[in-house]
Amino acid sequence: MKSVLERAQSGRTVAMRMSKSSEDDLKIKREVLSRFEREASTFDLERMALGYRLRNELVKKLLIEEHRPHASVLDLGCGTGEYTQLSVQIGYEVVGGDASRNMLSIAKQKIRKHRLARRTELVRLESTRLPFRRCSFDDVTCIAVLDSVPNYHRLLAEARRVLKPDGRLFACVDSLWSPYRLFRLGQRLTRRERGYTHAFSSMELKASLTTRGFRVERLFGDVLLAQVALRLLFDPKGEAVASKVLRMTQPLDYYLTRLPLLKAFSAHYFVEARKTEF
Repeated sequence: MKSVLERAQSGRTVAMRMSKSSEDDLKIKREVLSRFEREASTFDLERMALGYRLRNELVKKLLIEEHRPHASVLDLGCGTGEYTQLSVQIGYEVVGGDASRNMLSIAKQKIRKHRLARRTELVRLESTRLPFRRCSFDDVTCIAVLDSVPNYHRLLAEARRVLKPDGRLFACVDSLWSPYRLFRLGQRLTRRERGYTHAFSSMELKASLTTRGFRVERLFGDVLLAQVALRLLFDPKGEAVASKVLRMTQPLDYYLTRLPLLKAFSAHYFVEARKTEF
């Protein structure tokens, strides 16, 4: 029986090639890739912090609620494999893809360690030029990736192309007021570092998805959780606390972030969008 990757492959070589873009975009892409290659070894340390654990719990809740038996998912921009591993454990057949060799190397170690290789494939790819056939996947996850892709409109178009009819995209982005985004911005200013990140407003995110052939079914944020994250963002002992905080605050957060005036102050935006016909 063919794996999900074998069924999805388009016949093109499964390898990363930078898609055609403007000279400025290409330069930014290379800078972003270089940063992630450098940060691979410490990438998971930051994700032990409470702010990240809260995000992880919300993504996990969303995927569990919407999982369908025997579904396949493309984890686009999989990094070190956190959500690849999570998706396999939920019950998906998963293809994880990323541009960074170093990130993928760590992801492969995790998959081997947890004996998840039978339901997982990892591929090096460029997110705006996917080496897969049309209509190959039931779902696509794109967690903390759109923020780092200069031509994120093309990424969305590619995600839609590889989704099956009525397939879904699950995405998470930092908002304008994300504590982590502001922290990194401050770092770059004080260290005079160069870098690229795009912060979305809820309206911009929804419009970007709609114009690329998606219908937004859920879009919510984490207002109160953002305040917790501001104080405890880099607390390395936050995993147990994250679940407790989530249970207490998420019902209220979900209501508050539907209010236009408060939605803008979320730390992250979580979205479930369904592929539509143009």
